[in-house]
Order: sequence, then structure tokens, then C-alpha cells
Amino acid sequence: MPSSFTLLSLMLPALAGTAELQVGDTAPALSLNDQHDTARTTLSVSRFLLFSADKDGSNLADAVLEGQTGETMEQAGIAYVADISAMPAMVTKMFAMPKLRKRPYPVLLGRTAEDTLSLPRQAGQVTLIELNGGSVASIAFMRDVSAVRARLGLAA
Repeated sequence: MPSSFTLLSLMLPALAGTAELQVGDTAPALSLNDQHDTARTTLSVSRFLLFSADKDGSNLADAVLEGQTGETMEQAGIAYVADISAMPAMVTKMFAMPKLRKRPYPVLLGRTAEDTLSLPRQAGQVTLIELNGGSVASIAFMRDVSAVRARLGLAA
């Protein structure tokens, strides 16, 4: 039986009247703060938006981005967005944020469900959105670290 979080994450777009991002749509212009409270936007991304919506997806994204820096991600045209809206505030403050601040690359944080509502998601996977000329070229749900790294053009 799906958890209430899974059901809620599946129902949120319908409840809010917000359409989930589709191939051919205009690239999302998310403006979010990163783990250091620096305002960032996904519009600066020219190629890929990597998105995690749950703990398993976040762990997968961590493995995919291991060894990356802000500079290497910028050069590869990758932005990483993590939805942390379901995380209890105390857990976020005491555990997640200190861990996130150690990452050498920016993690754009969706702190409310509305922040990432339009981004498609599947439990336990990362969403890889490929952008081309300001629009969504492809959307893939992935759970294999090597396959995601290959798709992003990152060294194995």
C-alpha cells in the first residue's frame, strides 16, 4: 500500500490545478535558495535538471553527483533540485542542512510542496529533465547511477 506521502505527491498537481511538466513545455524557471541560502534559478541551466523528491531519490542523486563541484556542474549544464518539503523542520535543521552544506555543488531546495509541484516524480527515482532551446526535450525517471551519469555526460 502506498504511503500517504506518495499518495499526496501524486495528488498535489491535480489538487492545485498545476499541470505536471511535459515534453515540449517551456523549461521551468524555478527560483529557489540553495543549501547556503543563496538565491538561484534553473533558467541558468542549459541542458539538464536533476530532481529528487524523496529520500531514495536524494541518495541516488548524491551518488550520481559524487565528485562534482559547482563549477563542473555549471560546465555540464546541470542543476540539481531537491524537494525537502515533506521533511520535518527539526530533521531539516539538525541533520539535513548541515549535511547539505558540506556538498561542493549547489542544491536548490524546494522547501514547500508548491516549489516543485510541476516537476514530475516517481518514488525512489530521480527525474532527469533534458532541456533544449528553452523547452523540455525529454523526461526520464531513473534509478541506476551509471545510467544517470552517462546521460549527464559525467565521467564514471
